Amino acid sequence: MPEPVTLRPRGGMIIATLALVITAAALVFIAVDGGLLDLARWAWPVVLLGWGAWLLYLRPFVRVSEGFVEVSNIVRTYRVPWSDIDAIDSRFALTIRTRGGRLIRAWAAPAPGARQALSTQRADVAHAPGDDDTRRPSDAEGTASGDATGLVRRELDRHRREDVVAPGDVTTVGQTVVTWHPLLIAGTVALAAAAVASLVLPHG
Repeated sequence: MPEPVTLRPRGGMIIATLALVITAAALVFIAVDGGLLDLARWAWPVVLLGWGAWLLYLRPFVRVSEGFVEVSNIVRTYRVPWSDIDAIDSRFALTIRTRGGRLIRAWAAPAPGARQALSTQRADVAHAPGDDDTRRPSDAEGTASGDATGLVRRELDRHRREDVVAPGDVTTVGQTVVTWHPLLIAGTVALAAAAVASLVLPHG
């Protein structure tokens, strides 16, 4: 794989974009209608809406590269070397089980909803990687879970066949690395507190 491939759900990106547009429009309206003082008072709940949309729908991703699979969820990122992957599933979302038994579900690759799953035909999953008996609607091409799971399965199969190790990449072998993002957590808590205070505290 010459270049990393990054996946985000298209539906989530649309929701986030709409939320950010609404956030920007609301801030402009507050500033024009009430001035900077009202903006300072009431902007926090509006900004929290936009921040939440970015955090839930734009920030998470699945990145597949020569050395590892990177699953970035809301406030935590997993870097999984190919050698540490034991199994891959798509039942609720792209799910990677490591050799140590850890289950990593990708927020950016959720399984389709019940309505879409019920309308999925066998032909929709016919070309998905995996055994016929284990294929699910969540493996269907065009779904967030199906596209991500298929990509990871194909690349994992290639690594196992060819015993691929990226030159100079020590992350290709070894253990999964988990990284928390404390600044995101602290920023979200602070913004939520400011939004609550803006709504409940009296304004003269």
